[in-house]
Amino acid sequence: MKLRTKIQMYSTLVVFIVILLINTAIFYLFYKISIDAEIERVKSETNTIMEALADNMDTTISPNDLMKAYIPSNGMIQIINQEDQVIHSIRKDAEFFDLPSDYVSAETSQVIEGEDGVRSVMVSVPIIWEDGEVVTLQVTEKLSSLDETMSTLFYVLLFASLIMVIPTIIGSHFLSNFLLKPIQQLTKTMTDNPKKGEWRTINISGRSKDELYQMGSTYNRMIERLKESFHKQEQFVSDASHELKTPLSVIKSYTQLLERWGKSRPEVFDEATHAINTETERMSYMIQQMLDLAKNEQKENLQFEHVNLIPMLQDCIRAFTVTYKRKIKFSSDFDQLELSCDREKMNQLFYILIDNACKYSQEDVNVTVDHVDGLVKVDIQDFGEGIAEQDVERIFDRFYRVDKARSRETGGTGLGLPIAQFIARSHGGEISVVSEEGNGTVFTVSIPH
Repeated sequence: MKLRTKIQMYSTLVVFIVILLINTAIFYLFYKISIDAEIERVKSETNTIMEALADNMDTTISPNDLMKAYIPSNGMIQIINQEDQVIHSIRKDAEFFDLPSDYVSAETSQVIEGEDGVRSVMVSVPIIWEDGEVVTLQVTEKLSSLDETMSTLFYVLLFASLIMVIPTIIGSHFLSNFLLKPIQQLTKTMTDNPKKGEWRTINISGRSKDELYQMGSTYNRMIERLKESFHKQEQFVSDASHELKTPLSVIKSYTQLLERWGKSRPEVFDEATHAINTETERMSYMIQQMLDLAKNEQKENLQFEHVNLIPMLQDCIRAFTVTYKRKIKFSSDFDQLELSCDREKMNQLFYILIDNACKYSQEDVNVTVDHVDGLVKVDIQDFGEGIAEQDVERIFDRFYRVDKARSRETGGTGLGLPIAQFIARSHGGEISVVSEEGNGTVFTVSIPH
């Protein structure tokens, strides 16, 4: 069953039940008020007859003649003695013979139903009769007019209920359209996105900020994230293909050169084998970095432990001092500074940053460790050419290199800084950059302590 049908059916059913309950309550409330009014009216008539009988008890007017003067147009008056015998009875209708006649010692009133199905009000009161005996004056009146009124009211309420259901059906139709239109729009957009290759969003402008608006807004944000992720993947594949294409082209060119001149010219052989070996190592390094980048995006691979950051940095600096035969200054006010982190990943992060500082600067490199406002801050400063302002915002993008020619000479792939940033963020930290062209660059790693 479609949601539209469910909304129309359930809303109509609920409204119909509510109308039915309200009309039923109205019917029985009107019936109760009418019955009470009829009982009070018959009681009043009974009191009038009782007073008339008492006033004319010593006169020559017979009780039957007196009761004939007061008998209701559609009723009966009876006098019943203590043996439940009717001693006087005046009836308008022979059907009243079917009604009970009982002696009572206190005033009573009741609604009874005859064999013909017509209800009657019966009021019984005790009175003193002419011989001094206590008898019962019983006045009964049929409620034919009330039954006709209740029957008319029943059909009126039934007709009104059916009439009210019609606008309910129409209203449920418009309600289902109002509720389902955004959902249908969302479904169509979700269906069209993968088919047409478009990243379409839902137009939610001008709509009230209800749950449907929130659903559309959430979907739009999800689409934007998917779009961004998809474009990043496309860019990554495109950049990786481009980066791998260059060493493959070099290898292919030198292979063809070897086929032509390698056997006859030793210098060509040496040059080609050296170039092929260099480009192979470069490809291997690049592939390894791409794998590292993919692994670093999975936080579940991290293995946290308490690590003393000071000796870790000192070991890293010592290795680069030997490799680059450069002076790397280390300064810290702490002899011990423990940090909860993945030792291997954190060591990789500082390896990348210090390696970059040494590659792109011929001057000394400064490494400073500090602890500020619950954050461990490590500054890696070089005094190289610096980075242009327009490039600073993009240096953490995959495969982005400020100077591609110089990066190729130094072996850069454009993946080191993205890896470092992922490691920092996976530890709840961040890497910030301050650079000025001609005056060097400072990379600051901030990790929660």
